[in-house]
Amino acid sequence: MSVMSPLRRIGRLAARTTLALAAAAAVLLANFAVAPADSAHAAGLDGSWACSVPAGYTYDQVQQTRQCSGGSSWTSTVFHLRTPAEGVMSCTPVDGFVYDYVSLGSACAQIGPQAASYRLRTPVDGLTACSVKPGWTYDLVTYTTACSTTSGVTATTYRNRVPVNGLWACWAPTGWTYTATTSTFDCSLYSGVPSTKYLITH
Repeated sequence: MSVMSPLRRIGRLAARTTLALAAAAAVLLANFAVAPADSAHAAGLDGSWACSVPAGYTYDQVQQTRQCSGGSSWTSTVFHLRTPAEGVMSCTPVDGFVYDYVSLGSACAQIGPQAASYRLRTPVDGLTACSVKPGWTYDLVTYTTACSTTSGVTATTYRNRVPVNGLWACWAPTGWTYTATTSTFDCSLYSGVPSTKYLITH
């Protein structure tokens, strides 16, 4: 039986170590290669054009191009993605936000020459907006063209309120009741016609 020299042992150990390192590197590269979607999400899609609108995003422009038509001669809609945030103009209302201004133009139009876009606002107590945050209420309505989806026509705005015991509100949100009512023009949806206000409690 031959005895392996120390030099040969060191050489074989070095070769095995090199192979192990190469295998580990291959595994790491494979892990990176199978996760392009995660990498793209981490980088953020705000401001990019895409064939659909992924969860967590909205869009503020559309184009009709062949980019997403699968090589056919037909065009399809491509969306300019935005991360919903305070003041962003969005082609659709967004859950978790209200909006306080509507603009009519071609940016969001998929059919016809123009469509509405909505200025997103983070709901805060007392904010007057074109919509009411789900679960909240409102205690005053006004009329303005700022919220209208038809040019030159006025629309209703609402002063958003966080429901609290003892608030006089235009309606009692789900899960709340009221202990008194009063007649007022604060909540009237028709000019000159009084409406009811409710003293809400939980």
